[in-house]
Amino acid sequence: MKTMSDKHSTIYLEQYFINEQSDFYNYLIDKNEFKNKQTYRDYITRLRYVSRFYRLDNTITEEVIQFIIEDLKRTMSERDRYNSPSGVRDIASGLKKYIQYIQSDYRKKLYNSILKDESSVMVSPTIDVTEKEAIIKSRIGQGLFRQKLIDYWHGCSVTQCQTQSILLASHICPWHKSNNTQRLDVFNGLLLIPNLDKLFDKGYISFDNKGRIIQSTFLPQNEYSLLGVRQNMRLAHIESGHLPYLKYHRNNCFL
Repeated sequence: MKTMSDKHSTIYLEQYFINEQSDFYNYLIDKNEFKNKQTYRDYITRLRYVSRFYRLDNTITEEVIQFIIEDLKRTMSERDRYNSPSGVRDIASGLKKYIQYIQSDYRKKLYNSILKDESSVMVSPTIDVTEKEAIIKSRIGQGLFRQKLIDYWHGCSVTQCQTQSILLASHICPWHKSNNTQRLDVFNGLLLIPNLDKLFDKGYISFDNKGRIIQSTFLPQNEYSLLGVRQNMRLAHIESGHLPYLKYHRNNCFL
């Protein structure tokens, strides 16, 4: 277990939590834990700070959490932040939420809810067979939804890459948060190269109302550079139909 005294050898330690933070953030959002979005961000900020000194990943236990809290209390004077009892309590609150996330079946429940949604689409008497197939395929960016996006964007929505076989059809408002109309709406989709698709899906990038890229501060800048993301990137074009979906993504998906 790394402690505060080991901090100079922890250059890659933070990455363990970075690998979990997007799912942890979505877990808090889905549980509707807080009224203010900033509170969700504060929890990530606290744990990102702690993750510089302790390994926070999906193997963490209650015993490890207790050790961390006690070590934080003991080493308050060594830190530049969270160096008061109230600061330690703030971190302890974040760690307790994190262990709840680790011990939960969040991913399984999300998967099951998607399967339940798919089942409800298939048995719906108000949707014809062709539309049912189109809605289900849209979840994984295939079929009618993907073709709509290809016809609309003609290439990657950002880079204009024309190699359609590698481009991914991504919902702006996630499939499991959309109704059946939104799941097939061309304005609720972007056609992206794989690195941008994954960053968008994980909430590390979004776009403002003018289509300009927004980068989350919760991913190190050098990672964006390695992934070929530039601050001057933007959507090739944007229409009013995109705006409510992009607003949803910024408010609910973007870290």
